[in-house]
Amino acid sequence: MKIITVSALCVIHLFVQDARAQQKLSPNQPLVRSIEPGKTDSYSISLNDGDYVSNSIDQHGKVDVIILNPDGSRLRRFPGPQGDGKRQFAFVAEGAGVYSINVANLEGQPSKYELILERILPLNERFQPTAWTDPYPSPRIQALRQQIARERGNTEAFWRQVAQEGTPLVEPFGTDGKYQLVTFLWRALFDTRNALVLGSFGVPKQNRLDFVMHRLADTDVWYLTLKLPKGARFSYRLSPNDPLVLDGYRADQRRATSQADPLNPHRWGCDPGDPKFDCVSIAELPGATPQPWMLKKAGNPEGKVETRQIRSEIQKLDRSISIYTPSGYERNGPPNRLLVLFDADDYVSPASVTMDNLIAASRLPPTVAVLVSNVRGRRLKDLVADPAFADFMGKELIPWVRANYNVTHDPSQTVVGGFSAGGLAACYMALRYPNIFGNVLSQSGAVWWSPEQGIDNRDPINEPNWTARQFLASPKLAVKFYIEAGAFETDHDGTGADILEASRHLRDVLLAKGYEVHYRQFVGGHDGLSSRGTLADGLITLLGKQ
Repeated sequence: MKIITVSALCVIHLFVQDARAQQKLSPNQPLVRSIEPGKTDSYSISLNDGDYVSNSIDQHGKVDVIILNPDGSRLRRFPGPQGDGKRQFAFVAEGAGVYSINVANLEGQPSKYELILERILPLNERFQPTAWTDPYPSPRIQALRQQIARERGNTEAFWRQVAQEGTPLVEPFGTDGKYQLVTFLWRALFDTRNALVLGSFGVPKQNRLDFVMHRLADTDVWYLTLKLPKGARFSYRLSPNDPLVLDGYRADQRRATSQADPLNPHRWGCDPGDPKFDCVSIAELPGATPQPWMLKKAGNPEGKVETRQIRSEIQKLDRSISIYTPSGYERNGPPNRLLVLFDADDYVSPASVTMDNLIAASRLPPTVAVLVSNVRGRRLKDLVADPAFADFMGKELIPWVRANYNVTHDPSQTVVGGFSAGGLAACYMALRYPNIFGNVLSQSGAVWWSPEQGIDNRDPINEPNWTARQFLASPKLAVKFYIEAGAFETDHDGTGADILEASRHLRDVLLAKGYEVHYRQFVGGHDGLSSRGTLADGLITLLGKQ
């Protein structure tokens, strides 16, 4: 094959040298020619350094196109396909001078072609910014654009209506109803040079600057329209006059500019009356899965939450835990089911209300919940597959709970669970102590983790999902799983290390090993908004009554 290729190149060189007298090419003037076997037609074109040249050739019979530099050396070759057809070819001038476009017939049959020089684009024009167009035009914004053109920039009526409706704006998209158009808005009440949307859309760090808003004409309206799945639930913030860099000292300015959406009354992570800079905004698109079990219901008996301190001799530290006991809890009598959750500060409120509601509705039997607090600076050390922390749980905490509370000793009635790193820890606890923890509740679990990957250094050359590998290698254990992940928790970086894909992988490995696995996927991101509501689904699945 190499000999044939070299010979072919030599033949091409000979044909080019034996080409007919050159003819100058002019833009958009088709040249129709017949060409005999073994012949080459040569056309000249004067170019400046960096010019982009776009051409087309419609051939009847096979012809090759060879581009020569001003010094006669070959720049590009575009081999022609067998048979008839039209094709595009382009090249860039590497220096100023007269270039040659040569059409060669290397076959044994006559051919015919039509050659068109379509466009020459100078280097300066190649790098001029192009006008931005909406990939997903919002009908509301389009209508406002037309209104502004008629009324010379008056936006007052629009902002009054938006203030009544709240933001973001949501409009239908397509015919299948799977997606919706979501438009974020910023009103420039002060000098605004840009505005950035920071949302839990699962966007990789390097692509977050794709979510810069656009100014509508010469008005106070800045907007960004995205296509998002129907029923999405997510958090977001707006950052006007954002530094538009991701690292370094300038990026620190974002702490002073990012804020809750002033036009969205639904906020999270702050108390009523707190300034917008201390809050995030919540968006729940039409069709979002209801979260009835996390809402406190008048008349439902309420359980009790108490805080205790426990000393770990294994870890040589003191740890705070919160204990939820249901309404009517008795020290004697039938033992309660047992739920153990990590990240106590995040779980205490939603878990206690959810359990009150589920128990009152007879969807969950009486259950004691143990919520394990983090020791400052040790969260990831403890929750990311740490043997010492696992031994604390299995050898110190659970025996202490059993000695002080009326709870089950049956692993099939005991659940360990958590969110993110807590979900990873829950899987690890069941792997280390299946005789204690017979149920795993993984909410957006960071099961992508592996010792090779680490936490902050995800690299595609390292294999993720250490947890799946451990369960694959171990004998089947008497453990049941509830695993959930969000549609926005996907691997955008291409490392193979993120929550959605890793959760599906773990699910498939467990199913192949014969485990009982309940997998759920929600339309949301890694912000905890969805897990507050889906906690009830996990508890009903693992301990309750369907």
